[in-house]
Amino acid sequence: MVKKLTTIVFLFIFSALNVAKADWPVGKKRFNLSPTINYISSSRYFDADGKVRTSDNNGIYTTNTIGLYGATGLTRRLDLYFNIPATFIVSSDIYSRNTKAGIGDLTVGLAFHTPSDDLKSYFTIKAQVMVPAYSNVTAPYLGYGSKGIQLGANYSFLPRQGNFASVEASVARYFDDVDGPTQLSLGLNYGFQLPKFQLLIFNYNHLNSMSSNKIFSQNLNSNKDFMIGRLSCAYGKRISRTVTPYIQAAYPIYGRNVGQGIGFFLFFSIRLP
Repeated sequence: MVKKLTTIVFLFIFSALNVAKADWPVGKKRFNLSPTINYISSSRYFDADGKVRTSDNNGIYTTNTIGLYGATGLTRRLDLYFNIPATFIVSSDIYSRNTKAGIGDLTVGLAFHTPSDDLKSYFTIKAQVMVPAYSNVTAPYLGYGSKGIQLGANYSFLPRQGNFASVEASVARYFDDVDGPTQLSLGLNYGFQLPKFQLLIFNYNHLNSMSSNKIFSQNLNSNKDFMIGRLSCAYGKRISRTVTPYIQAAYPIYGRNVGQGIGFFLFFSIRLP
């Protein structure tokens, strides 16, 4: 009975995957679909010394993305997942306005989960490939325009009744260009299950991108050597047995050679069947 109740909690919390990166198994022959809309705007940036500066010529860099994330259980422990983003970028200042729209970096990967005996924690290893569906000809860029791979590990657990947490680390490498970059990431997440099928989730993420290319551009998606730390908060409420909508806000609290601006996200977690 305890294992059954714990599994139910995991299935509910799994709907927070895109927010908290808490890698609970999807379930064999089950499917999780998550359409996402996000908006990020930046008129300031962290310079090489970590100080916040106003963009030159009152520049504003805005990214709007519609994404489709999906995951399915190949077995009880092995999941296949993918992500397809469509992005619209506006880079403007007092002299010019440049736009770019298209499909971004396509992602497909595998996640293998190892549960504890009481099913109160999971250790997950992941591997994924990123393939650009665009080419960088004119600015602003949709991304690096480079194929890449990412390896990660995640430990997700229930620290107390109604709460959940996860710790995740990953390394990514883009290899079409000699200057990479190589990116190291660490994520810490803590969530609360509230009454009436509600969730409140807090997240901290640190990303360090390393490259021999130290050039900083206000065409932010082209920067390869930078560092950033973000805090985010998300709220979700289940509206049916299979559908949970979420809203999320994220803000960078420190960084180097990277944009500084708030981001807003809206997405739905849909479990099938």
